[in-house]
Amino acid sequence: MKEQLSLEDRIGLSKYRSEIANQRLKEARLLLKEELYNGAISRAYFAIHAISRSLLILHDIKASTHEGVKIMLSKELIKEAKILPQDFAKKYSQLKALREDADYEDFMEYTKEDAEDAIVIAEKFIQKGLEVIEGIITKSKI
Repeated sequence: MKEQLSLEDRIGLSKYRSEIANQRLKEARLLLKEELYNGAISRAYFAIHAISRSLLILHDIKASTHEGVKIMLSKELIKEAKILPQDFAKKYSQLKALREDADYEDFMEYTKEDAEDAIVIAEKFIQKGLEVIEGIITKSKI
């Protein structure tokens, strides 16, 4: 049986995952600059995956797979809690599919515009995620 994390531990883990999200976004921008568009898309996806995990842990929701993160984010934080915009579920799915193709499909070559679009999605996703996280942490007074 897994041990429950305290609120303080969940906040610490959320902050760590938020840092990872920002690092992945920085990596995406660097890959775009180097014209490595598939890599930029992949890193943009991993940025939103990290911020999603950051949000989920604050709500004591654990998901162990990429699909699990997508499902729990959509169900718990978008549909039920309504703390994220409705279109975030679609954006997560969109970047997840792009990342899978970029990483696993033969002869898949995304364009600069594809990579730029992915990074814009990730930037907005992370910005909103960080606002929500800050609000939750402020309310918790830790």
